Amino acid sequence: MSTIISYGSQAKIPLDPLNTAVSIAGIVGAGAGLAAVQVNLSPANPASFSSRVELNGSFSVTALADSEFYVIIRRAGVDIYRSFFRFTTITDIQLNVLWVDGPYLGIHNYELVIQNASTLPINLFGPIAFTATAIGGEGVI
Repeated sequence: MSTIISYGSQAKIPLDPLNTAVSIAGIVGAGAGLAAVQVNLSPANPASFSSRVELNGSFSVTALADSEFYVIIRRAGVDIYRSFFRFTTITDIQLNVLWVDGPYLGIHNYELVIQNASTLPINLFGPIAFTATAIGGEGVI
């Protein structure tokens, strides 16, 4: 039977989709950390030895025609997930990202990041949410 070992989440305001939460400059490589979470895979918990961490991120974006950017998930500053987006028209969309990580025992810090890959600005709207759920026990991995 699987159990939840640890849970971390962060939601950023504003929740109003008419107010910009984060604006990314029109510079290639410019980026912003949107949210950060932490989970603890304690060796004192036997379920931690067969665990995974499910990461979920969500935010709304307004992108101009020919906008390009990456959505990145980092563990301890190292990219573990990277997805490229390119929009050919002006786009308002909610993006969701899901990644499953299999880290070692210990405390892990994850960050949801957006990085510009074009010279056009990108505006993000709320809510910006990011969660990490560590699940372990029999049958998990």
